[in-house]
Amino acid sequence: MKQIYTSLLIAIIAFACEQDTDQFTTESSTKLRFSADSVVFDTVFTTVGSVSKRIWVYNDLENAVNISTVSTREVQSNFSITLNGESNNTFENIAILGKDSIQVLITVKIDPKDQNMPFLVNDYLDFTTNGNPQFVNLVAWGQDAYFIKKSILTCNQVWTNERPYVLLDSIVVENGCKLTINSGTKIYASANTAIIVAGSLDAKGTFGDRITITNIRQDEAYRNAPGQWNGVFFTKTSTNNHINCTDIRNAVYGIWLGTPDSNIDPDLVLSNSKIENMSVIGLAAFTSDVYAYNTLINNCGQFVVANLAGGNYHYEHCTFANYSFDFFREEPAVLFSDNLPISDTEVLTDALSVEMTNSIIWGSLENEILLSNAGGQLFDLVLNNNIIKTTDQSISPNTNVFDEAPRFIDPQNYEYQLDTLSVAKDGGAILGIIEDIEGNFRDAKPDIGAYERVE
Repeated sequence: MKQIYTSLLIAIIAFACEQDTDQFTTESSTKLRFSADSVVFDTVFTTVGSVSKRIWVYNDLENAVNISTVSTREVQSNFSITLNGESNNTFENIAILGKDSIQVLITVKIDPKDQNMPFLVNDYLDFTTNGNPQFVNLVAWGQDAYFIKKSILTCNQVWTNERPYVLLDSIVVENGCKLTINSGTKIYASANTAIIVAGSLDAKGTFGDRITITNIRQDEAYRNAPGQWNGVFFTKTSTNNHINCTDIRNAVYGIWLGTPDSNIDPDLVLSNSKIENMSVIGLAAFTSDVYAYNTLINNCGQFVVANLAGGNYHYEHCTFANYSFDFFREEPAVLFSDNLPISDTEVLTDALSVEMTNSIIWGSLENEILLSNAGGQLFDLVLNNNIIKTTDQSISPNTNVFDEAPRFIDPQNYEYQLDTLSVAKDGGAILGIIEDIEGNFRDAKPDIGAYERVE
């Protein structure tokens, strides 16, 4: 009898607790709790919708609550709300059980204002529970932009820094034409888009006003994600290209250069620039001519630099680093090759000349440089005053330092400046490159790599 009484009592208590969570409170002091008091969107391009952000709404009471209204304060709001799978700007009679929560999704789409500077867009998400009002701030920065659809650009265009350029499709610079990009210009590329240069590209960034070419999505999950657009491609007719103080990020290829010709004049001069977060290769060059200095290339899924099927390459004060923070890789950071297999029976080959001075090749693998002379062509490799991580004993020591870590400040956060105890300090030869990648002056004993240590 006692056991039956105890079981009945437990059942009654459980039923009463269950009833509490379903029974609605009518207390006028009832308040909800929110996971954040504001929902803030980074810069959103006009006419282009944002990603969804979420906020959790909690009922900390034992009893259920009824939210009589959930709505944006502005009737014609830029913000849209999704609740219980439905999208609207006003909802009524939303229940939250005791000790439970609901999720609200918020997006924003901003109308153009035809102005160059970013502008503030804000609203409030209002909640009314038992007559008690509460709200969450909704904030976004709108930005008008030049939206470029799939096109062959008119000859000799100049892009300025007045507004960002948003590439909705790939663009082509025709043979014989030039695209000039002025300092401070920002270019955002949609998925599967590319900048294809058959003519010439002149990216004229400065130390104080760099050019940025990156992916369109800049919310936190995508800000440093590789492979979100295709990259910058130079075709065989392209000549006289210059890229200075330019940051290229988050593509499949940073730069793809295929410009074979009969001279050794640089098809591309790459200076004071950063190429990072490529899903395949940072700088891929095929039988081409490149001069690069004060350049950082890092965090690529395959190679940081791949010079294939010969060509002429001159690197000074460069940092080539690959740590595999975001992906697994088996290839070394740098590949120099006089050949390129293109089928089971066909291989492209040509003479290869590489001169590298005051540069760093480093990463997380045991060997970060691969030399391939299987093409049987002239293979001229001159390495001086470099820091190289390698197991290849065929590389002459000369004035190079092997397998002694350069001690970067924080590679995982893209900080490749040198620690005060770095072996790269004062180890370089004087080359006449008086400023580093950030415009800091080099002293009489220049450091190895793209960065001069500033004490």
